[in-house]
Amino acid sequence: MNFLYLSPNFPTYGWKFCRYLKENGVTVLGIGDTPYDNLQPELKDALTEYFWLPDMTDYDAVYRATACLIHHHGKIQEVRSNNEFWLITEAKLRTDFNMNGIRYPAIMDHKQKSRMKAYFKKADVDCAAYCLPETFADGKAFTDKNGFPVVVKPDDGVGACDTYTLHNEAEMAEFFAHKPNVPYIMEVFIDGHVETFDGVTDRNGNIVFCASQIYHQSLMDTVVNDDCIMYHSEPEMATDIRKAGTAIVKAYDIRDTFFHFEFFRTTDKQTGKTKVMALEVNMRPPGGMITEIYEASHDVNIYKVWADVLVKGKTDCDLTPKRYAAFASRKNRFNYVYSHDEILAKYGDHIMEHMPIEGITARAMGDYIYLLYADSLEQLNEIIDAINARA
Repeated sequence: MNFLYLSPNFPTYGWKFCRYLKENGVTVLGIGDTPYDNLQPELKDALTEYFWLPDMTDYDAVYRATACLIHHHGKIQEVRSNNEFWLITEAKLRTDFNMNGIRYPAIMDHKQKSRMKAYFKKADVDCAAYCLPETFADGKAFTDKNGFPVVVKPDDGVGACDTYTLHNEAEMAEFFAHKPNVPYIMEVFIDGHVETFDGVTDRNGNIVFCASQIYHQSLMDTVVNDDCIMYHSEPEMATDIRKAGTAIVKAYDIRDTFFHFEFFRTTDKQTGKTKVMALEVNMRPPGGMITEIYEASHDVNIYKVWADVLVKGKTDCDLTPKRYAAFASRKNRFNYVYSHDEILAKYGDHIMEHMPIEGITARAMGDYIYLLYADSLEQLNEIIDAINARA
């Protein structure tokens, strides 16, 4: 099999996907915007050939680079980036070169938040009411019916970028006065925290691996307020998350894909009971360091699992969850009760990795991150609270 990996250098652990493809006998070809000499040694070792493009947003250049690689190696069967930003490019290449997988424009059902709603309905999973407003009048008609607050964000957006919560008509008027010239979706604000349903499907659409993260605060609030993000996984996934996530996998008929779904868990003010509501789907691995967290919580090489399933249709890895695991972060702008050295001295046996984060991902992930594991939720929360304790 010839496999094209787009932007294999980002995120930094992308080389792991490539390595385990190679170990499965795959010829891994790459196109990226980082010069070859600057690639990690592990990535260089996994790639058979790499084509450097200074600007990968130039689809014509990506097309020509792909054609050149096909000329050198023969037909390419698969293309992936495992990155939200390049999903449309992937789909266009599949269309133009007759590769396996979802093509363009069908990929937009996976990208545009408004088009996801039909699949949530098909799966019988609740979601927030919405509209696609072009003017203040459109927004007012929606809020007259549904009230404030509302959330507005690009209909085809990545993460929490350019996302705003509007609390009244004055804020809404300000938004429309400066609204970027791209389609925006407006949704009823849902008060709750995010829980995920992440996993890998095989060529028949069966879920081979699945797990969940529970966020301690919203990513949108983290980015808007330049705060720190914390989330964790538990050995036992919530039953309603598993049910809703599985139904959406079936509604989309997702095959040979690493997916990441997000749900709100919200509390009914009258009954006090919680329920889940679908937020969005992402047809790529979860971001941040969640794949690394699953390695800790399951004692499994999740990169190998993905490659095994994609190439062989199955994996022999043990996928049983073993323990609690978490992500915690710090921002340089805050003062903390415990120094980094004190955290390592007290909790070092429970810290799998820790490292600084630089560049565009630091605002969402934090300036310094910790990957944690523990045998109990109480112990895990103690470590998270200590990392986050502010002076």
